[in-house]
Amino acid sequence: MIILSNIVQKSQSTSFLEMAFQLIFIIFIFVVVVFLAYYSTKFIAGAKIKTMSKNNMKVIETISIGLHHIHIVKVNKQYFLISSSKEGIRMLSEINGDDLIIQDNPNQLPFDKQLKQYINNIKDKKGGKYEK
Repeated sequence: MIILSNIVQKSQSTSFLEMAFQLIFIIFIFVVVVFLAYYSTKFIAGAKIKTMSKNNMKVIETISIGLHHIHIVKVNKQYFLISSSKEGIRMLSEINGDDLIIQDNPNQLPFDKQLKQYINNIKDKKGGKYEK
């Protein structure tokens, strides 16, 4: 019983300063966890992009039909039509590359410039301009 009363007295004697430090410490830990999650996700995404960009294979186009996806894949100079679903991947046919309309747009803007352009279009309609 004496031990229990000592614990109750200690918990009641917690000062405002101690509680403030505990709150600051919890906020600090939260910020560190969010920071680590952000940069680890960025690192993993960068590594995934590097492994996805190969010289011999490239996904030209993809369309989703329900849970199934149909892809046009270029392997060296040959084109294949494949389907993928949770059951697996199947090659549907080989495609003549001359029959395809491939639109590689080297002039496509990076995402940040597209975003600025979009914001400028919205601001123009409202009468403002985004300059950054």
